[in-house]
Amino acid sequence: MSAPPDHWGNNFTTNHSRAEGPTDPSNNQLPPNFVVVVTGAGKGLGYHIALAYAKAGAHGLCISSRTQKDLDDLSAELRGINPKLDILARTCDTRKIEDVIKLADEVKGRFGRADVVIANAGVISNYIYDGPDGSNRRLPIGVIEDDDFARVIDINLTGSWRVARYFVPLLRDTEDGAKTFIVISSAAAHCEDSKLTPIAYNLSKIATNRMAEHIHNDHYAKDGILAYAVHPGAVVTPQTELHSTQKGDLWERILGDDIGLCGGFLTWLTKERRDWLSGRYLRANWDVEELEKKKDEIVQGDKLKFRMVI
Repeated sequence: MSAPPDHWGNNFTTNHSRAEGPTDPSNNQLPPNFVVVVTGAGKGLGYHIALAYAKAGAHGLCISSRTQKDLDDLSAELRGINPKLDILARTCDTRKIEDVIKLADEVKGRFGRADVVIANAGVISNYIYDGPDGSNRRLPIGVIEDDDFARVIDINLTGSWRVARYFVPLLRDTEDGAKTFIVISSAAAHCEDSKLTPIAYNLSKIATNRMAEHIHNDHYAKDGILAYAVHPGAVVTPQTELHSTQKGDLWERILGDDIGLCGGFLTWLTKERRDWLSGRYLRANWDVEELEKKKDEIVQGDKLKFRMVI
């Protein structure tokens, strides 16, 4: 694979592969009574996003996952970081609207507020096994092979919508809060090659980018809500750990970012209101000091949004 084209945004600033300096969570201490909600927190990115907010001094943290054991393990690690952290750990399947409604009600009942809600729960299509002995593992290619299409869309896109539908009202009603909704996107949203990105994953991520833009357009001026779609970096997670099938292959070369990168970036993004970035697609790899210097360029050019080139 050659270097991605400029419109992917890889070279918008200098890139980082780990949280450091201004994106180190310990350098992003949060205001008092700061409450964060992370879905899909049981493993991978969500797990480490939750850890980052504990390191940044969040007051309350709601973590959800479909598996109680994962939540128990994460809760223990969070308490080791911050014994005073108020943790609400609940099982929640974002494919089930009743689960999401219950989670939002419990957050409101426990904390009375939410400053940051992160719709992180996501999956990629199941592998196809082919070859003479059925052992060759690869991602499905094109519209014909992906029998997992509906599940991926339901979790990545519709699940994120469910979280937005029932948590945006809580953000709206939180006085003096960060009022921030974040959906975890992917650089894969830019990809037009289904050999690299199954179509279901690609479509789900490009759609969530637009959803963040809609939330900004509909709720920023009226309710003060900020919304971002964030690429978390190219990291090895339970969803990507089997992509690589041999030493030195494409996937091993691509998946080189530290899994804590995104959490650190998000603590920087949300420790104060960054209205000028709301409604936009962001990469956790970007150098945030360089990004801040581009503020006027971004705002005046209305950059970091998806548009058709004509």
